[in-house]
Amino acid sequence: MNRLNISTTIEDLEESKKYRWHTAITLLLLFVLASLINIIFSREVKRLKIEAGMAGVNLNDSIYNDILTIGISSLIIGGICVFVGLWLSSKANLGAPLLVKFYSRESTRSKIDWKPWLSSIALAIILALIFLALFELQKDYYPVINKMPRPSKTFYALVAFSAGITEEIIFRMGLMSLIIAGLQYLTQSEYPSNNMIWGGIIISALFFGFIHLPLSKNFVTLTPFTVGVTMVGNAITGSTFGWIYWKRGLLIAIVSHIVFDLVFHVMGNPYI
Repeated sequence: MNRLNISTTIEDLEESKKYRWHTAITLLLLFVLASLINIIFSREVKRLKIEAGMAGVNLNDSIYNDILTIGISSLIIGGICVFVGLWLSSKANLGAPLLVKFYSRESTRSKIDWKPWLSSIALAIILALIFLALFELQKDYYPVINKMPRPSKTFYALVAFSAGITEEIIFRMGLMSLIIAGLQYLTQSEYPSNNMIWGGIIISALFFGFIHLPLSKNFVTLTPFTVGVTMVGNAITGSTFGWIYWKRGLLIAIVSHIVFDLVFHVMGNPYI
């Protein structure tokens, strides 16, 4: 199969192998840092729940306990996802090709094509605006009841960066790559077909939706409607970021995810 059918951001396989450890360590450090940033948001959510009188919510007196717990768990989870993305599924031609190019010390400006960056960011902005418009319509025709206190915009700005990094490494570099590598192994394919890649994109996007159900429960009562909105919305965004990961690489998927969250949660007011 022609490798040009696999991705528009083609990795040099020798270069990728040579700088694999550089790339892995960089992504792992980013993952841990982003996970630690999320502690601030998580603690604020718990604080608001306690203020609202919700039972069964525990907030550690010391943030250092959270830092230790999250730091260790993120090292393990991030390490597994990075290993899957860079080693186990290396034949899928996914990964972080732009980061590899950075470490190759070649002329950076001559290697960067800004069109994939700008088009991916524009796609994320358009998708966020469409969702915000749909939420405005939903408020008129099917208002969500039992809304719970939400953190301020500052906290959402922080979590946008945290989620953009951690969720792309977990769901795209980790889960999506693992599914595609598994399909390659079962079919004994040197390169994954488009159907294999779309299978990885869609399945990982569905898991992306499932993982957001507990997060939605922090702010609204889960009903068939809110579950459906959460699943469909995150399946669409997850598929979009999966496509970007396939076609443009991990870094552009991360930036697109961050931009989406900033527009949707910080500029917009979807749940008010």
